[in-house]
Amino acid sequence: MPNMRDLSFATINLLNLQVPGGITYDTDPPLPDTPEGQAEYRMRLVWLAARLREIEAEVIAFQELWSARALRDLFEEARLLDRYDLVARDAPGRGRPQVALAVRRDRHGESQLLPGAEWIADFPADFTFDGLRETQGAQEEITVTIGQFSRPVLRARIQSEGTSPTPPPVTIYVAHLKSKGPNRLSFARPLPVALARYAELTRAATSHIRRVMEAAALRALLDETMTSVEEDDLSPTVVMGDLNDDSLSVTTELVTGAPPYRLSSKSRAGGTSDKGLYTVERLQQYRSLRHVYYTHIFENKRESLDHILVSEEFYDHSRKRRWSFRDMEVVNDHLNRESHQAIGATDHGIVRAVFDWNPLPDPASTA
Repeated sequence: MPNMRDLSFATINLLNLQVPGGITYDTDPPLPDTPEGQAEYRMRLVWLAARLREIEAEVIAFQELWSARALRDLFEEARLLDRYDLVARDAPGRGRPQVALAVRRDRHGESQLLPGAEWIADFPADFTFDGLRETQGAQEEITVTIGQFSRPVLRARIQSEGTSPTPPPVTIYVAHLKSKGPNRLSFARPLPVALARYAELTRAATSHIRRVMEAAALRALLDETMTSVEEDDLSPTVVMGDLNDDSLSVTTELVTGAPPYRLSSKSRAGGTSDKGLYTVERLQQYRSLRHVYYTHIFENKRESLDHILVSEEFYDHSRKRRWSFRDMEVVNDHLNRESHQAIGATDHGIVRAVFDWNPLPDPASTA
């Protein structure tokens, strides 16, 4: 029987959802504010609204949103506007899509979203790579001046319902890291030497450098909120979004901290991982013989770019467990249709994960 403290999460890349006439990228013409443009916009809302009703998630993360009104239109189309609190804002300019969040209200219509949600554009002030000196190998000096997220990270906190016991508040991060596509660089004269001689290579390399720095800076933000002072301190944390690489990639493992997973009953792995984040992809894999987790298809390559990462409070074998993993699903059948965008679909799969309220029993009470 469902418990009011159960939690479900989902993440959706909206494929540049914007109202007709609104800005997106310099290279993309806006959806025209004409009858044809309005019809295409409504087609997109209808498809996305159907997915919202299907997944029925408590907390939903969004990427590639260009206007708060578009998200409101989506929830109105889904007939869910009165059931969710929305955290969204307009893009501040061209080429700067935003992430957003929706948190379902409790059974009594009360908000589960705590005050203080914020977008974080800057890396932590002390997270600077200025004049670092290698002590092995080439022993060169390293300086990287990147200091902002290309898409600001959204941080919020939720308090799910329930008393006796009251669940601990959960910190939510919504992220959209730099893609693996080539960086868009200025070709104004005079050209830097690398750009003049190796333009495509330079664009590709700087794209990866930025994603690595963004992943590391996100990890630095997580370290600030996930550190326990006392052994029994709890800091339930969930990271959701388009991290633009697979779960075993360097950048995703920078974010997760690569915590250990318990694979046998005698193992002690996963008993504690103060700063680790577990991928729901891996949690599902350890229960299933079929690996069908892909959220994006590019040049016929199936990729897992969209993730839900959870702290030890959601890991079955952790001594700090408060929730247990129930199930994960990826809505991705539409990606196998060549005409998926012609029906208003996004170009990413939708990831959903469910966790049951199931605190680890106190050993003293079960002795």
